Amino acid sequence: MTVLMIGLDGATFALLKPLIAQGLMPTLGQLIDNGVHGDLMSTRIPLTPPAWTSMITGRSPEAHGIYDFLWPDFVAGGDGVYLKINDFRDNRCETVWSMANRAGRRATALNFFGMTPPPAIEGHVVSGFVPWKHLRQGTHPKALFETIRGLPGFDYRNLGMDISEEKKCVLGLLDGEHDGWIQLQDTRDTAWTDLACHLMASDRSELTAVVLDGPDKLQHLFWRFVDPDGDPGEDDPWFQRIRSRCLDYYRQLDRNIARLREAAGAGTDIILTSDHGFGPTDEIVYLNEWLARQGYLTWRDQVKADESGQLTANKMTDHLRMIDWRRTVAFCPTPSSNSIFVKRDRGNGNGVREEDYPEFCLTLRRQLLDYRDPANGEPVFIGVDANRLRGVAFQGPCPDLSVRLRDGGFVSILNSPQVVVKRPQRDGTHRPNGIFIGSGPNFKTGAAIAPFSILDIAPLLLHLLQVAIPSDLEGTVPRPALAIDRAVETGLAASAPASEAPNDREPTEEERQALMAQLRILGYMD
Repeated sequence: MTVLMIGLDGATFALLKPLIAQGLMPTLGQLIDNGVHGDLMSTRIPLTPPAWTSMITGRSPEAHGIYDFLWPDFVAGGDGVYLKINDFRDNRCETVWSMANRAGRRATALNFFGMTPPPAIEGHVVSGFVPWKHLRQGTHPKALFETIRGLPGFDYRNLGMDISEEKKCVLGLLDGEHDGWIQLQDTRDTAWTDLACHLMASDRSELTAVVLDGPDKLQHLFWRFVDPDGDPGEDDPWFQRIRSRCLDYYRQLDRNIARLREAAGAGTDIILTSDHGFGPTDEIVYLNEWLARQGYLTWRDQVKADESGQLTANKMTDHLRMIDWRRTVAFCPTPSSNSIFVKRDRGNGNGVREEDYPEFCLTLRRQLLDYRDPANGEPVFIGVDANRLRGVAFQGPCPDLSVRLRDGGFVSILNSPQVVVKRPQRDGTHRPNGIFIGSGPNFKTGAAIAPFSILDIAPLLLHLLQVAIPSDLEGTVPRPALAIDRAVETGLAASAPASEAPNDREPTEEERQALMAQLRILGYMD
């Protein structure tokens, strides 16, 4: 009764199936042939923090309160905004790790977003999105870090973010750096694979879960080189060389999956998941510029229009000083959120009054949906959710509105001479359709199943572990995937997660800088 979950950040069947057909990923092909597979539908905004958090809690962002990497907090008087990093303390819902613990099952969680400070579970935690210099503070139990650091032939620094490398992508890759960047993803994925295999061999948990985040990072920067529907670039030797190097990455990814499968053993149920899918984006939409033109946001006089379509980590911070907060009532704080926050009147007349709030949001929503691209007259915003008016309870700093763009991309938060600008070349961005593959004694063989929700993964893991599923989880067990016909056992509601966190350490300035750099790498800062 053991389960291995392999998370492939950003994985999409749109790319993986062609690679399997070409013979580049035989292990993945075998797992599909010998198991079940189907699309795994992400959160409403298909983004890493809310998606992985929803996957491991079985609850939606409205319940766990994680909507983005960062959240905006108004300074006193409403004269500015401070961006705070979401971490484990901001998660209002219990994780599947401690749900399993309560039933006597140990858990190992490796490279998940939002696991720092690490929860004090029975098992192991090594958090993702942590600079290697601070990896000790992202590891539980404390002795595990010394064990990892002492592994023969293993460089623990490969597990963390190397800020010197991440800064390269804040400025953009220069000639000659593309090969090294792809190799860096190989190295990190392999390091996490090494660690997962070591722990399965030396101190096995009933549930082992590891995220390999290389696919997301590579696809954001190199989508045009691997896009099955894109220009093959056959006449460009440099393009072909980079494409070949990208394909080598997927070969190595398949080898890492093979090693994890072997370490798990024949009697283990293995599932592969992704937090979201992927696809092309070919335009930049300047959301704050749109808000400014509608009179909701005011730029400071000295602000210059963006001409490059690029946003560095420094500009990310400077952006908050580009806005005249006294004359602003709605703004988008981060490119990754695709969200609008409305400034509320706190008694000083500077913001939207409580009684005016519903009509304000509905008017703003209607204006967004009515907006047309001046170049072709087509809608730009294909969906707008007025989150606080949807009749559901929510936790944390929930965005007031969330937008979905016609090409599935993320917005820009800078100002610009135009609201919609064509990208100089096609990039990669998120899509809601992620992947699910299940293989092992409890799964059907050779079956394709209908898409199901990311919220269903936590109940599925518990069911495979023969653990009662808390009654307040929003997800359900995806029965069409299973060969077993065992009754789903339900239990008491999940407990609050606060007891899992061992300390109140604040993120360091280096961690903040590293996360900002990551946002650029992941394609959220155009």
